[in-house]
Amino acid sequence: MPLIWITGISGSGKSAVRRELRNRGYESFGTDEDGFAHWVESESGAIAPRAGAGDRSVAFLAHHDWRVDVESVRRLAEEAEGRPVFLCGAVQNEVEAWEFFDTVILLSVDEGTIRRRIESRTDNDFGKSDHELALVLGWNQNIESAYESYGAFIVDARQALADVVEDVVRMAEGTGG
Repeated sequence: MPLIWITGISGSGKSAVRRELRNRGYESFGTDEDGFAHWVESESGAIAPRAGAGDRSVAFLAHHDWRVDVESVRRLAEEAEGRPVFLCGAVQNEVEAWEFFDTVILLSVDEGTIRRRIESRTDNDFGKSDHELALVLGWNQNIESAYESYGAFIVDARQALADVVEDVVRMAEGTGG
């Protein structure tokens, strides 16, 4: 089970799952934390400077995408060499990297959970502005059905973190869903 993609809407628990997987001895990386993704100008494809909350206006988001570097994902898949490696994140171009993932897992949450988690988190400011929160909540409306149609595993990420991680590991091993 080499490379496993763990994705979900902002506030679904991807970073917490990544940290817990590391605590359990698994190799796990974050698109945000480990530099696999960056802001890219939509039309030109040019990498933009890191954008903090104050920089991510409605106009900025209309012309920039948060994208994973597909070549970095390919290298990570090659380096996995049969051992489980997890990549956690949410990016706008993930479909370009899907061929490198053996398993795709969506962390699914409801609107109330998203609101609570985004409001209380201190390690990521995405979603704290009204316009970003509106985007996140809009994306969440159809995400689960979309990922089910892609054949992804769905994990109820409203559970306790230990239970979410147990589900993730079981699905990554192909022993349950």
